[in-house]
This record gives sequence, structure tokens and C-alpha cells, in this order.
Amino acid sequence: MTIRKILTMDYPVLRAKSKKVSRFDPWLERLVQDMWATMHDAPGVGLAAPQIGESVRVLVAEYSDESRNEHHKVALVNPEIVKASDEEELGTEGCLSIPGYVGDNVPRALAVSVKARDPKGKEIRVKAEGWWARILQHEIDHLNGVLYIDLIDPKDVREVTEDEVVDEGEVLERTPSGMGSKVEKHGRSDAVKDTKKGAAVSSDVGEAAGGSR
Repeated sequence: MTIRKILTMDYPVLRAKSKKVSRFDPWLERLVQDMWATMHDAPGVGLAAPQIGESVRVLVAEYSDESRNEHHKVALVNPEIVKASDEEELGTEGCLSIPGYVGDNVPRALAVSVKARDPKGKEIRVKAEGWWARILQHEIDHLNGVLYIDLIDPKDVREVTEDEVVDEGEVLERTPSGMGSKVEKHGRSDAVKDTKKGAAVSSDVGEAAGGSR
């Protein structure tokens, strides 16, 4: 396993639609292993192949939902959302390819069903709800050259506050114990609502968000 460099949004590969995987071979297995190592080192809860410079439709994601006592871990090849709930929720997201910034009011379906193959080529389906669904949608967007900044108004992109811990696809708020608790919006916690709302955003991130709408 090799820890790869995580590319930032100025790399064109992050804006290209990734190619489908047609061969399930040792190269793919090594890629998935490298992605796990890179994601855990970051650390993050998800990583898409384009983020390490490989324009193929592969993602890894791992997330523990303590409220439901569930642990999710998947490596998905050629993932496709085949069903999404009509109901959406707005949330705050971070991205390993946009370090130092987060986006508020990112809309995501509350539940999704994803069809994919595992690294061995076996067809699998994943049903996800809540933040697990958000993470998968975030990573699948990467495979289509889409970043969370494309889904929101430029004013909703802001600098990370010192009270937040940012993983790919989610934002945590630091607690006095040093552990993180999830920050959610739209009918739930508004803990991030007033934090540095007027913070200056670098021109590249701000212009990218503005130019995507």
C-alpha cells in the first residue's frame, strides 16, 4: 500500500468525468489498497480515484454511525445511484481536495440506493441514509467531475473554524473532550450557522463556486 498525494481543485482531473473500469485485475486491487491507505492517512471518510490522479470510477468510503450503532465500509467500482429519495437535506461538507474550506447548505438526497461492483468484479448494492448517503453522493460526484462548490452559492463557501474537524464529505464540531460531534443543518443543529459567516474566501475557491452556477 502506498499513500498517494491528494490533488487539489486546480488539477484538471478533478473536473473530468472518470472512465468506467473494464478490467478487474491486480492494478485495480493495488489502486483500492492505495486509496484506503491515503484516506486513512488524511484522514477522511471517503476518497475518489480522481483525487489521487486516477481518472477511473472507483471510490472508497468508511463511516461509523454511532446513533444507529452501524459501521459502513465499502470499495465501489463503477458506482451508480439507481434510486434517490425525493426528500433532500441541507448540510455542511468538506473535501480533502479543497483544504481549509467547507460549504454550507449543500443539498443531498436523504437516502440513496447505489449499484456497483466490488474490486473483484462482483455486483453489489448499497442502501444508505443520512450522512452515509451524503458521503456516497459526495464521492460519486467526484467521479463526474463535480465538487460540492458546484451545488451551492459562493457565499456559502467559508473557511474552516478552529471548532470544526473536517473529513471528506462531513464536518464535525469539536467538543470539550476533543472528540467530534456531527454538525447538521436544515431542521437539526444550527451550530455552524453563525461561525465566521463573513470570513474571506480565497479567490480561486470563490470564483470556482461562482462560475459553476
